[in-house]
Amino acid sequence: MVATTVREAVAEALRAEGVEVLFALMGDGNLELICAAADLGLEVVFGRHEQGVVAMADGYARFSGRRAVATVTQGPGVTNTATSLAVARRRPSPVLLLAGDVPLGDLHNPQGFEQAAFAVLTAGAGIRLESPRSLRETLALAFAATNAGRPFVLSLPTDVQSAPVSDGWSYQPTRTTGFRSRPDSDDVDAAAALLLDAVQPAVLAGRGAVASDAGGELAELGRLLGAPLLTTLLANGLFAGDPLDASVLGGLGDGRALRLMEGVDVLLAAGASLNQWTTHFGSAIEGKTIIRIDSDPEVLATQTDAGCLALRGDVRATARALIEAIRPRRDEPRQLSEGVAATIAAPRRRDPSPYLDTGTAVDPRHVLDDLDRLLPRDDRRIVIGGGHSAQVACFTIAASSPRDWSCTSIDFGALGQGLAVAIGACFARPGRRVVHVTGDGDFMMGIAELDTAIRYSLPLTILVLNDQGMGQERHNLSRDGLPARFADYASPDLAALAGAYGATGYQIRNAEQLGTLSGAVDDTTTTTGVVIVDVQINGEYLNPVSRDIAEHLR
Repeated sequence: MVATTVREAVAEALRAEGVEVLFALMGDGNLELICAAADLGLEVVFGRHEQGVVAMADGYARFSGRRAVATVTQGPGVTNTATSLAVARRRPSPVLLLAGDVPLGDLHNPQGFEQAAFAVLTAGAGIRLESPRSLRETLALAFAATNAGRPFVLSLPTDVQSAPVSDGWSYQPTRTTGFRSRPDSDDVDAAAALLLDAVQPAVLAGRGAVASDAGGELAELGRLLGAPLLTTLLANGLFAGDPLDASVLGGLGDGRALRLMEGVDVLLAAGASLNQWTTHFGSAIEGKTIIRIDSDPEVLATQTDAGCLALRGDVRATARALIEAIRPRRDEPRQLSEGVAATIAAPRRRDPSPYLDTGTAVDPRHVLDDLDRLLPRDDRRIVIGGGHSAQVACFTIAASSPRDWSCTSIDFGALGQGLAVAIGACFARPGRRVVHVTGDGDFMMGIAELDTAIRYSLPLTILVLNDQGMGQERHNLSRDGLPARFADYASPDLAALAGAYGATGYQIRNAEQLGTLSGAVDDTTTTTGVVIVDVQINGEYLNPVSRDIAEHLR
């Protein structure tokens, strides 16, 4: 098809950029654009709510590592995307939102408002296409933002969409070259000297290490230095299976990394922001010498301690430069001390206290320990939602790789995102089952998209940790001496709800019924069909980081 209108040209640009899936909710402002994209072979996935549609695109981007595209109609269709755009900005995630807009000059249209300003406030960037003459430049801005891993909102007025493009219009896809610069060689030598002289070094990998595919180089550094390998929550699973892997640093890790940091004197932080959640509110890095690698000068500028050495460069290229500087000075890999080796090999138990199972409820740690044991260690795709009990899943369910694991509530603290992100993950990994672990509050907020998952027969298992209310808020109220009953929200029978929707439902009401979980996980061997497991959990359980999180979010 030769593009004759702006909307056809936009659809052609999507195809030329390699976009295969379009997440959509149809309205007057985008229905013809959706048809044009479908005519060019894009798979259109229709959601039930605009928040869910953009969250699906976010999930697709998280699990594919590629740009994701969503489209909604004008006005309220755009405002409904606010939370999902804010989440995509905070992560950040390369989500392009194509939004219909009212015709230019239509001042009395009830759906008209400043969509470009809204886009900047929520996604961080956006523009309205004013004329076919600026189409090529506008598309370049949109794709440049997503190529850089950031969200972007492109508003398309309906009259501009219908406008003709010049004869023979064609689109050339954008080209990007990876940032592979190395720091100054003197800085590399200084960092190498610090690492070689360290009593106990450690390597911490963050999101930047994942983006530059630096896991192999950082693991090699760990072996050379005898350094345990740690990650931030966003890089969880980067070193999965490596003998030096000590998992996630911070309160939402399993505890091994925090214990190891007590004996570390030099920390190599690669592509990690060292925020308060990773550093356990600063205590994990207090008094340490820190070597930071990052390509973003603004990130490096946040570290002003005298004991910090900043290396500006691509994480993978800089790690390779450090290896080249260290290897001539260390012929054999350094062996781990017995204490470090024992900590790495210790059980993954953030909270080893006895389970608080009752005759009518299960300790969330119990069901999640069982789930972690039942899922294949090297073949699992996990999406963790929001809520107090979901925090437990972060330090219980091991990740097989950063592209196979995500928690939707750590970016913006938002509930209601988890199910839609899990749906996007299913489309990013067609034919591979995704397991979504969430709380009842998060699940009920996003329940509109349950229909979407079932309508597309997605291979999705949803484990709902159901405490019949808002768990974090219940604990906060109790701690402040306020009536905890205000956080009680009774949920419907979710197994029956699953059956009404056309899914398979299971109920677990006590520890004796946990054998049901094995049957539910066996259902995950199939490649299609939604499974919901409704687990009544003991809401009295208070996870170890709940108080810290509550205090630092107030």
